[in-house]
Amino acid sequence: MITHTVIFRLNRPATTGQRKQFLEALEDFGRAAPHATGPALVHADLQMRPEGRSVSEFLMEVRFADPDAFKNYLNDPKHQRLVTDVLVPQCESWLSVQAETN
Repeated sequence: MITHTVIFRLNRPATTGQRKQFLEALEDFGRAAPHATGPALVHADLQMRPEGRSVSEFLMEVRFADPDAFKNYLNDPKHQRLVTDVLVPQCESWLSVQAETN
């Protein structure tokens, strides 16, 4: 199994409304992430640390049966729309890690 974990940092300053809108977009996408083995896990930061360059707002974890499913996910139109319509305009940055998991 392949686990795709992404951490998102919104453009600064990030308002409560922007955080809510972004969270809703991630959750909507994650309910039926293309080529995934099930719904994505989406977590919001608890804002327990002061603002700084190492603080991000959200984490999304998506699981795939194999590397081919992950590659298909990257090229899927639904994923491409998430990137162009949500991530690019709203994120300062995002980082992803792909790992083999059980």
